[in-house]
Amino acid sequence: MRVASLSEALQVANDSQYGLSASLYTTNIHHALAFAREMDAGLLRVNAETAGVELQAPFGGMKQSSSHSREQGSAAIEFYTSIKTVFISPS
Repeated sequence: MRVASLSEALQVANDSQYGLSASLYTTNIHHALAFAREMDAGLLRVNAETAGVELQAPFGGMKQSSSHSREQGSAAIEFYTSIKTVFISPS
């Protein structure tokens, strides 16, 4: 979808109830960084399609596109791991 400005792109994209992935095509690094900062999606790509994520990259959405966890990569280990802290006194 073509838009006239970065603010319009963010408004259109963030107006969705879903937030799995989003992409922005631009030659302006300031727009790319603002997009990354302000876009409500779990996966953001600049100058690339939204499909085909690297397997080691944590993947998951925001809003109605997510269980609020991440799959793949080190995030998957955290999701499936329970941390238990044990203290044993030497006395």
